[in-house]
Amino acid sequence: MGTRSLSRAVLAAALVALAAGPASAGAAGRPEPPSVGAVKRATDRFLEQRGGERSRAAPPAARGPAPGPLLPGSRVVSLYGSPQMPATAVGMRSPEAALRKLTSQARPYDQLGVRPVVLELDLASVLATAGPGADRKYRVRQDPEIISEYLSAARAAGARLMLDIQPGRSTFKSEVRALRDWVAQPDVDVALDPEWNVGRRGVPGRTEGAVGARELNRVIRILSATVRDGDLPPKLLVVHQFRPASVRGRARVRPRFGVQPLLNFDGIGSPRAKANGYVALGTPRLFNGFSLFYQRDDPLMQPSAVLALEPEPDFLLYQ
Repeated sequence: MGTRSLSRAVLAAALVALAAGPASAGAAGRPEPPSVGAVKRATDRFLEQRGGERSRAAPPAARGPAPGPLLPGSRVVSLYGSPQMPATAVGMRSPEAALRKLTSQARPYDQLGVRPVVLELDLASVLATAGPGADRKYRVRQDPEIISEYLSAARAAGARLMLDIQPGRSTFKSEVRALRDWVAQPDVDVALDPEWNVGRRGVPGRTEGAVGARELNRVIRILSATVRDGDLPPKLLVVHQFRPASVRGRARVRPRFGVQPLLNFDGIGSPRAKANGYVALGTPRLFNGFSLFYQRDDPLMQPSAVLALEPEPDFLLYQ
């Protein structure tokens, strides 16, 4: 079923009140980003609990043969969050416990679906903040020791790691380049969250962020060059969306060598509204993803219902 087959009333019902973002909702219903100080304190607590000393600035070495292309042969099931976001599925657990939760959550998709399931932790690796910070970019980059902890845990469980970017007043291009050593790993993918892409004068949590095809294509070119230069397997590029304006000019997004772009529907609400919103924001030529929210969907869709969506999702993100 394509977008044109939806009536205007159904489309409106599907998209109205569907909000994105794993953070708690503020007074106006928009997610509230953490303060810079709160991110630092949560980072320090995590590293103290893990015994980290912020000494590992480089990724741990990958072991075994490089994985092949993820899509369309497989389906990716992912769990989202970070230690600085305690309400998220990842943030409320240790890395090892998050992998156990992910493994349990993915099992029905492996049993019900035709495609094999690939596990992936989606770690918020650039976090939008309520305050400007020292460089006035309204974002904090994840501590390299924390990324290393999650990458090591993911590898021990046979899973992948996705670096999720909330750029604030920075740009997706700049933040992907800042993460280049991690992105150059064969089992690391990238996610972009346009809601937090607020431009040079915006404020996260107050400004409705978005991304255009030109900026996405720049990121795709960077990732394609990384894959080519490192002789890496293709990488997944997930772009979050919950309304039509989240991704401007989506028809102009151009896949390139070694990059598999995917639009992930982040709407929150009833199963019917979520299903209609997913169809409405689908884009030909790109892969499709679907988010599920443990605490905010009403009710949480069962795997059998998720697999009945058309088109069948290539990527599932639990938050």
